[in-house]
Amino acid sequence: MQATWGQLAHNTRLPWAVIERQRERVKAQRERDWKARESASAQIAEIQQDGRARPVHGGMGRGAVRDVADQRADLMVGVLASMPMGTRSEFVQRIGFVLEALQARPLRKDMALQSVAARVTCKDWWTRQLWRAAVQDRERLGRESGEVCARRRQPYLTNDTVRRMLNQDAANAAMMARTELENEDGQVMTLADLAATSTANQAIRRGELMTRIKGCEVWADANGWQGIFTTNTTPSRFHAVTHTGAINPNWTAAGKPTPKDGQAWLCNTWAKCRSAMQRKGLEVFGIRVAEPHQDGTPHWHMLVWCKTGQREAVEAVMRAYWLKDAGEEPGAQLHRFKAKAMHAGGAAGYVAKYISKGIDDAGSVAFQGHIDDLPDGRRVQLDQGDLFGGGAARVRMWARAHGIRQFQAIGMPPVTVWRELRRVDADSASRGTDTLLRAWYAVQRDGEKRANWAEYMVQQGGACVGRGYRVAVATEERTTEGRYETATRAHPVGVTDRADASGHIAASARKTWKPRGARVHQLDSVPVIVGVMDVTRAREWRRSLARPQAAQPRTRVNNCTGQEPEMLNGGDRTARHNDGKASIGAHRLPDMWHGQGHAHHAR
Repeated sequence: MQATWGQLAHNTRLPWAVIERQRERVKAQRERDWKARESASAQIAEIQQDGRARPVHGGMGRGAVRDVADQRADLMVGVLASMPMGTRSEFVQRIGFVLEALQARPLRKDMALQSVAARVTCKDWWTRQLWRAAVQDRERLGRESGEVCARRRQPYLTNDTVRRMLNQDAANAAMMARTELENEDGQVMTLADLAATSTANQAIRRGELMTRIKGCEVWADANGWQGIFTTNTTPSRFHAVTHTGAINPNWTAAGKPTPKDGQAWLCNTWAKCRSAMQRKGLEVFGIRVAEPHQDGTPHWHMLVWCKTGQREAVEAVMRAYWLKDAGEEPGAQLHRFKAKAMHAGGAAGYVAKYISKGIDDAGSVAFQGHIDDLPDGRRVQLDQGDLFGGGAARVRMWARAHGIRQFQAIGMPPVTVWRELRRVDADSASRGTDTLLRAWYAVQRDGEKRANWAEYMVQQGGACVGRGYRVAVATEERTTEGRYETATRAHPVGVTDRADASGHIAASARKTWKPRGARVHQLDSVPVIVGVMDVTRAREWRRSLARPQAAQPRTRVNNCTGQEPEMLNGGDRTARHNDGKASIGAHRLPDMWHGQGHAHHAR
């Protein structure tokens, strides 16, 4: 049974008046959201009758999706003109409801009107939104038909989606190898070379994660904290198939929740656990790994450390919340939540295979590591047939397809500061405090000297300090021009010790890389005064964006070009775009710059 507002006030030691004000604010916001949705419902119903609003589906190829995206962009010109203005946030919220009805994600409520107009009337923006919707629709159909399971040799996600993503990865890799970037010093490198030195490189990503986990273990052992390894799963209703491959009736009765719904349930349950542990004075830190079951339903593995003497209490809180929802269903008590105490010095090695399974199958993981522990205790070997480059690749694609974050740090010092310290030179670091210098030395890797996350934690004040860590990223406000907006944002320029009265900033050696060539921005020419837009002028402006403007980058890629038709079972086998050739606006930049509002930075 959920806690009452009075119990909440008592448990959190907040005055009743504060809790009452919080409740009233939440209630008022819900009422405003409901009224805004109701006011937009009539217009949404009218929009959905328009032929340009036809939904995309999982069988559509790239060319067909781009055709629909072009129609959506044209449709939104009229929508912007006819939408009642109100306040800026109300207007953006109503536009968000329209976007959701048209299979796109809503925009931030604080977004400028000019930026809203530039996005929702852009064919490329819509292509990305609709391609995501098409992929998710294909996965929905795959789960409903029972295709996504070990018995059909399509674990995690459908082979159609795997092929789509592999094809796009290959196209992106070719583009990156052709695209040349130049920094302010005149140094020229390809985008592929720069990406290989960042965490986009799977080996570097895995190495950094393992360095952090090993450092946490060293720090925990030195401070007397005990490790716990847990397996956290969802109730039966989130699982599309049973161990036999048959459709799960509980899943059907629950409205066929998606993997993203399952992830939301896990996140919400963990949030309740954190609050309960905080009220009880329990502290944990570590890492969470999200993995798919055979049918794509997510589950978690967590490696967390707690103070000696608190392990039983931590496990009790987590078990209680994981079993609070449908805890009496068969198998829940035994398999919904499992916990194992870690011995000193062995935790990092135990979790290594779970990290590798989700990144690159390094070590001895490979095919043997992909065994699904079902909610009822059974184990299923995930025989994938053609592995499409390995089981880990399939796990990464599952996370991309459903928008699920694979790895999440808990209670650690920020890795952003760790990475920024690596950009600081020795001379700049030596002029800072002793804490800053020691933190800088801890992150450096030189020859046989390895980076030391445990020492970095010491200099940052240890674990579970919230935002009270010592060394922070120093930023400055800069105005940058992006594809959809010109924005003033905080950009990192180095690191600083918060306890340093002098305010010394150890500057980072950060270079700005831009594509060779230039493009002309047309944001200032957007003929939009919301509510009184000249639709004819706006459509002419939108069409003009596809015309060559000036000297351009050597190449670009869009995640949904028509370079090759997508042949899917039951799909649109005739849809092509410009006779199978890519339709590329000459003013476009590679997708990693789309909507970023800032220049790409790399070391």
